[in-house]
Amino acid sequence: MTVRFGATLIQFVPYPLLRDDFVFAESIGLDNAWVIDQFRIDGLPEVPMLEAWTSIAALARDTSRIRVGAMVTNAAMRNPGVLAKSILTVDQISDGRVEAAVGGGYYPTEHEALGIDFPSPRARVERLDEAVSILDRALRGETVTHEGTHYRIADAMFRPNPTQRPRPPLWVAAQGPRSLRVAVQFADVVVTLGEAGRPMEESLRAFRTRMEQLDEICASEGRDPATLRRCYYAGWANEPIFASLEATADLIGRYVEAGATDFTFYLHNPAQPMFDSLLAEHRVATRDQMERVAADVFPRFTQD
Repeated sequence: MTVRFGATLIQFVPYPLLRDDFVFAESIGLDNAWVIDQFRIDGLPEVPMLEAWTSIAALARDTSRIRVGAMVTNAAMRNPGVLAKSILTVDQISDGRVEAAVGGGYYPTEHEALGIDFPSPRARVERLDEAVSILDRALRGETVTHEGTHYRIADAMFRPNPTQRPRPPLWVAAQGPRSLRVAVQFADVVVTLGEAGRPMEESLRAFRTRMEQLDEICASEGRDPATLRRCYYAGWANEPIFASLEATADLIGRYVEAGATDFTFYLHNPAQPMFDSLLAEHRVATRDQMERVAADVFPRFTQD
């Protein structure tokens, strides 16, 4: 399975700078580029942040090849029917280049700010399960009826039909067994984070365990595990990813050996000085670093 590489760009910058970062990511040959989907960042509520899906619609028009999406869309923040409409609209705008990545919610403070429940992990997974079930059908252009605990949709017809068939690719963020099962049941790609603040060996061990769990769930659900791609969302663990080209190659090689097929790395914008500490820890890349890695390291894993 060909390894794919993308960049996540945090939209704490005016749109022209965000657009330039996406155009740059496209110019160096990355497969995909992502904004994040958050109302605000913990500890930085005053920092301006562009909304995710309106930004993606504009970015789809300002690029021509690279695939675009939000890493990851918080399913709790939007009715899944409305979210499906947004995704189908961007699918058409982008001429079939949108990726739909969703998760169950991570930061309680932004839920509190918006008056949205932030229940137990189990309940968040149950809500995610319902949302993904609706999205899986809606993004195919089906007429959907759903009567659940968290969402109710009645005879909703989803048009326009998807540009991509049978639907835009669906990515599901999953860390534990219950959310991994949601991914196995519905997703094309499962997204898993590094262990926040932990060293590489610990994060890699957790990733390997998660991939073993994923294979076991695939077996129990009757799914061929080779049909489910696995994305490592880098930059969360304390991993010196960009200390050198060989450090990047070593990290990618270890995670590929553990089962990763896709990677997304943070691309730093100097207009976001609040992330300079992560730059010093080599957890995010400058443009120069990302360009050199794309030219020297990524081809080692994409060429036969």
